[in-house]
Amino acid sequence: MKTTNLCQLGTIMTACLLLAACGGDSSNSDSSSGTGSLSLAIVDAPIHDAQAVTVNFIGAVVKPEEGPAIEFNFCKDPVNPDVDPPIVQQGECTDSDPHVERIDLLKQTAGASALLLDDVEVPAGRVNWVRLVLDDEAGEIVLSTGTFPLTVPSGNQTGLKLNRGFIVPEDDETKVYIDFDVRKSIVENPHPVMPRYKLKPTLRLVQGNYGAIVGEVDAALMDPTCLGGSIYIFAGAGTTPDDIERDENDPVTSTLVKPDGMSNTGFSYHVDFLIPGDYTLAFVCASGISQDDGMTFDEPADEPDDDDDLSFTVAAETATVVDDGEERIDF
Repeated sequence: MKTTNLCQLGTIMTACLLLAACGGDSSNSDSSSGTGSLSLAIVDAPIHDAQAVTVNFIGAVVKPEEGPAIEFNFCKDPVNPDVDPPIVQQGECTDSDPHVERIDLLKQTAGASALLLDDVEVPAGRVNWVRLVLDDEAGEIVLSTGTFPLTVPSGNQTGLKLNRGFIVPEDDETKVYIDFDVRKSIVENPHPVMPRYKLKPTLRLVQGNYGAIVGEVDAALMDPTCLGGSIYIFAGAGTTPDDIERDENDPVTSTLVKPDGMSNTGFSYHVDFLIPGDYTLAFVCASGISQDDGMTFDEPADEPDDDDDLSFTVAAETATVVDDGEERIDF
């Protein structure tokens, strides 16, 4: 999967040397602080039935613990405005028009990611929060029934804010992955003429160490009348699986079971960007965006705002993820 790369333009000003003199008395203060390099990348967990879920970004805001928030905007190349990736500029675009970076979240799965910020310079130390800034037209979702706009409540005014902080080491590079987890984030609003879809992201931050879980799924679990198979990943060993309701019992993330001619069973899965630790895995049939197209499913779709009664098949073994490792759990 090709990664979207964004170029960097501009630097972050650091504290300067202040000199003061009054008569014969003078005092000097050297309060210069170091900087580090920050990259932000978008990842996602796939869902059934949607062919694309595109979000339109126009910039990002980074708030260090000390000092003001730093605004990065995506700007078109003044020489060749059609070039992608665009220029990333601190502050407003001065020499060219703003650029909209359209990222299909469903392409950022199974270890793939799309860069929003690539090695921008920020003050070293703690970052309190990051805000992803969206275009007025926040995005769209492509389903078998058509293409529909995605709305984000107050998204173009306040952006999508990630309140969990992280550390940027001095004179070092930091890469932070932001998981949108579309399965938890898409909400369908019933409408007599045209359905409406909201993006209410449950953003998960991954920095530093992470690993993956892979495995095969027995063909007997894949009922052809259901919407499809999914693997839900819950934190901790021996966790009781539950549906997605935007609460503390939600899975950390999820992934799809896909046909795989190279596997022994004909089906496999892959989930990445998991911090080291123990996880409980559960298979569920028919989880995704519900479609009223006359089809019937053995299990209901897992709607994020509803309490859905799902039947889980729990993996016999606990998955233990280690840094840069790949744990194998079969069903």
